[in-house]
Amino acid sequence: MKKILAFISIPVVVGMLASCGNDEVTTEPKSKTCEQIEPCKTALKYTTYVEQGASDKAYEMENKDENLVSYDDEKEAREHILSDYKKYQGQQIKKYGLLEYEVIPKKKYVYKFRFKDFRNGDVKNFTVGVYKENGTYLTNNYVNGALKNDVKHEGAIVPYKRYYSKDLTKADKTILSPEPVENY
Repeated sequence: MKKILAFISIPVVVGMLASCGNDEVTTEPKSKTCEQIEPCKTALKYTTYVEQGASDKAYEMENKDENLVSYDDEKEAREHILSDYKKYQGQQIKKYGLLEYEVIPKKKYVYKFRFKDFRNGDVKNFTVGVYKENGTYLTNNYVNGALKNDVKHEGAIVPYKRYYSKDLTKADKTILSPEPVENY
């Protein structure tokens, strides 16, 4: 009887030891979130400032090329801070979906966000460009959204990566998934 138990228990123990940790070990890296990628984090911060109505803070993040700024100077940007800014200044965009186009690797990006408006709860799209200049990421707002040419590099539309904020349900992802720029 002891021999039978030993004969059965040895394979069971070896099998348990062999399977230990299999759930933990993986060779695939965890996918990053927008908040872990510097240009995406910059775009989210800029989008939040615009949504809050903080035109002065958004202006400070913008590329100072006169064709890409929202206002002529910081004084004008301060004058256009939304009247209800105080009510929304602490809010962050928490639930969103976005597309990231890396137009020029490690240098120029286009982000298309989809999230719920702070003021009325409507789902809206917001597109922002991020450009690395002298080690700093600067932004520009695509007022009417980006065009196909904005997401092309060397004549071809660059592929996008899709990101979502944490803890979205399947229904949230459906609602907050932006349409690719190239569909317009």
